Amino acid sequence: MLRRHRIIAALTAGAVIAVPLAGCGSSSSPSGDASSSDGSKVSVVASISQWGSVAAKIGGDDVSVTSVVTSSSGTTSHEYEPTTQDVANLTGADIAIVNGAGYDSWAVNALADDTDTTVINVADLMNVQEGANPHLWFSVDAIDKTASAVHDALKASDSAHSSDYDTNYAAWTKAYDSLKQSLDIVKQETNGRTYVATESVAQYLLDDLGMIDKTPEGFKNATANESEPSAQDIDEMTQIVQNKQVDVLVVNDSETNDIATNLDTAGQNSKISIFHVTESMPSEVSNVLDWINMLAASLMMTIPSSSSASASASASE
Repeated sequence: MLRRHRIIAALTAGAVIAVPLAGCGSSSSPSGDASSSDGSKVSVVASISQWGSVAAKIGGDDVSVTSVVTSSSGTTSHEYEPTTQDVANLTGADIAIVNGAGYDSWAVNALADDTDTTVINVADLMNVQEGANPHLWFSVDAIDKTASAVHDALKASDSAHSSDYDTNYAAWTKAYDSLKQSLDIVKQETNGRTYVATESVAQYLLDDLGMIDKTPEGFKNATANESEPSAQDIDEMTQIVQNKQVDVLVVNDSETNDIATNLDTAGQNSKISIFHVTESMPSEVSNVLDWINMLAASLMMTIPSSSSASASASASE
């Protein structure tokens, strides 16, 4: 137990990973706000702030970054209705970063016939097809591949500042390696632990941490397709939560509906551990690496210790 407290304290203390870049002056502005534009800089537009934050850190003072959908947009990207200005910003950018896999089809479609903009499609980098889980920013592998693609695109677009991009990317890589080390520590506690989720938003992160998804297939497939689970699926999920048959209930706070709310309430009543997560990166977080580290720290504080979980499992048998 003492070791566990030390791990949590270390993660919490390091929840914000310093990424000391040569230039950190890039801005990330919400939909329709072109105030970050600067004709002397490489213009980068990202469909969502998670990917915009990668470009801002690697580009530093040499780029101008705009993220269309942010936490302040009040919606998730797959529900977002782009404005004419959003489309103009995307097609007018030197580099555009889209998530793909059906999450931001409005952005992918806007750039489909654009031959002047360098498009980085994260789903294509990961070979993830539409219909699969699109929440790729929770995958450390996807973050790594996207950062590399951004670095290469910036160097190709602006060779005059190539050394700046190399310096910034080296700092990013150091921070990424630090995150991986933190996740390896967390995995010592989470590997093999079980969960059910109101929606599979954090699946990639939980997979990286070795956790096992026990969400009933019918429930999982229905929420993935944005349809309502059957009464039987809902009842099965509720019974799992009420009887604490898994270690953690994962709640996507970005997708609020009666089913998710009722499961959250059932979890509170049964005193099961509940891990809350959102799709959009919180406005107080400057980059996706920091966010993943904060989520890992939160999960460590949420999940029951291995010893208490074993005792609970024995008592229920």
